Amino acid sequence: MCGICGSLNFAGSSDEDSAAILRLMKLMERRGPDDSGLWSDDRHVALGFQRLSILDLSPAGHQPMITPDGRYAVVYNGEVYNFRELREDLSKSGVRFRSSGDTEVVLNALATWGKDALSRFNGMFALALYNVPEKRMLLARDYAGIKPLYFMLSPEGIVFGSQYNQIMSHPWARRLDLSPRGLALYLRLGYIPAPYAVLQNTHMLEPGSWLEVGIDGRIASGKFFEFPDYTEPDLRGEEASDAVNQAIRRAVRRHLISDVPVGTFLSGGIDSPLVAANMKTASHARVPAFTVGTDGDESDESADAAAYAAELGLDHTVEQATPKSAFQMLDSVIDACSEPFADYSIFPTMLVAGIARRSVKVVLSGDGGDELFWGYPSRLLTPIKYAAEFRRPQWSRTVRWGFDRVLTQGNGRIDLRYKSIGDFYRSAHCRIDETTLADLFPDLDAWPQECVLFNYNGCDPDRAAQWLRWNEFVSHLTMVLLKVDRASMYQSLEVRIPLLDREVVELACRVDWRSCLDLSTGEGKLPLRKALSRHVRHQTHRKRGFEVPMKLWLKGPLKDIFHEAVIDRNELVGMQLNRGKVRKIFQEHTAGYSDNTRTLWTLLSLALWEKKHYRRNGYLIQNLPLSTFKPAAQVSP
Repeated sequence: MCGICGSLNFAGSSDEDSAAILRLMKLMERRGPDDSGLWSDDRHVALGFQRLSILDLSPAGHQPMITPDGRYAVVYNGEVYNFRELREDLSKSGVRFRSSGDTEVVLNALATWGKDALSRFNGMFALALYNVPEKRMLLARDYAGIKPLYFMLSPEGIVFGSQYNQIMSHPWARRLDLSPRGLALYLRLGYIPAPYAVLQNTHMLEPGSWLEVGIDGRIASGKFFEFPDYTEPDLRGEEASDAVNQAIRRAVRRHLISDVPVGTFLSGGIDSPLVAANMKTASHARVPAFTVGTDGDESDESADAAAYAAELGLDHTVEQATPKSAFQMLDSVIDACSEPFADYSIFPTMLVAGIARRSVKVVLSGDGGDELFWGYPSRLLTPIKYAAEFRRPQWSRTVRWGFDRVLTQGNGRIDLRYKSIGDFYRSAHCRIDETTLADLFPDLDAWPQECVLFNYNGCDPDRAAQWLRWNEFVSHLTMVLLKVDRASMYQSLEVRIPLLDREVVELACRVDWRSCLDLSTGEGKLPLRKALSRHVRHQTHRKRGFEVPMKLWLKGPLKDIFHEAVIDRNELVGMQLNRGKVRKIFQEHTAGYSDNTRTLWTLLSLALWEKKHYRRNGYLIQNLPLSTFKPAAQVSP
């Protein structure tokens, strides 16, 4: 696990190119504090690398890594868990290896098989491969999007990096304007999905994609993996549960391959306890597990996590996230998010990553289970149950609105006045509703027409269920993985995600949704629940995850910060802001009349990002600690 960056100069490189990459390397030292490397061909390209040593701790694992014939150079961030099998295949074709890690395997696989190697990698990765004689740069990102990769195309060339602030800080990015589309997506979704980014002419490479650029400026791109929006299922019931259980068992064993100790995050839910249970089965050593509590409030899951840990015999560490710790972490959270990001579960994720890093360099997490096995019933039940209703004319559905609302009061936010399931689901994912957004930002761009994340107008329950799973995988999961990467790498911790192992992902696509989601009880992830029951008697039934009481924090330690950063302004990142509307939303929240947590944090996070990271007219506005803000007194629930 590491950080990468580099540039390809179309006209020809200079000493300034290498100096710029050295500066970008400095920005990602936390991603790889163990080693660093810079390579340049002295003509067009410079590649930078920061290493967190996990496999082959010797100098043989140093990057950038070059083939013996000097033809290819690679920088690579991630882990390919089937590297031993690939190494064996390459050895049969005559490749000789000098190291015991996976980087040399990745390099030689790309040199031998070209882009076809990408579809053979089972793991998480972001990489850049430079073909020296042909002067071509290949960028690629793993099939699930676990590892980020940003890039900027300019008339001078292409620059890429693991962190967005590397792109913003490169000389070629000077005077780039903010992207109205990127901001429009952030304010709706709370993050910016690939291929968009917050500045124009900058992008995040999409999961399962590659991009190739030559010094002549010609660009080619493609995908080596696409998550399906529909497949005909062939696994059901106990057969499905058994297959899922075995696939996860094998995935965890692969993810335990390491030359340093491995621990696990442990929540009070289903997924991370299942991962921990399989770690315990596969390991002869005591498994370190790490949990964050929230001082016994309604979001606190540390008691359930402790029950799992006791039954599994884990070496369990628990620490509490308090309002005081939230304020103390604020600067680090904003520092880690060099692109606007509004998922406030990054607070406990960063905290638990810091706790784990005191003991280990690698942890396994339970992310991905919800997205693969229909684990968000609060969002999923309504569109699946009432999929057929979207066949009816909209005026007819509107007439029946009162009756429909009574029917579904217990499970959510059905509003059959939406034109399609896609429209309904977009609303369920948006952090600020369209009416409020229009009041807050009169000049905000509409939803980008070319962004098709929520373009679905089907009404068959089976196809709708699979489209909903596709949407969770390509949309919401992206935000989750960005959060995990930013929080963990800020703490110099590698997080591996066995539920997103290639075998598990491909198997999940074969499972019938009815074997995962019980419409009558509202319980999802049934194969994972059954798999966990083979290890423990204890099991929780409401949706859990690492959470914090942001609702209360905005009334307490973050109250004064919000006032200073947002309320007393007429604009935010150059967009006109309705101060009166902001003040009303905040006052209603602090008085307890309504819960506006998601709206308020989305605004505050953007304001703090602007203060910390944003360049205007080519110059960094500020890159100072946010400690100039003073915390307000804590309030009682």
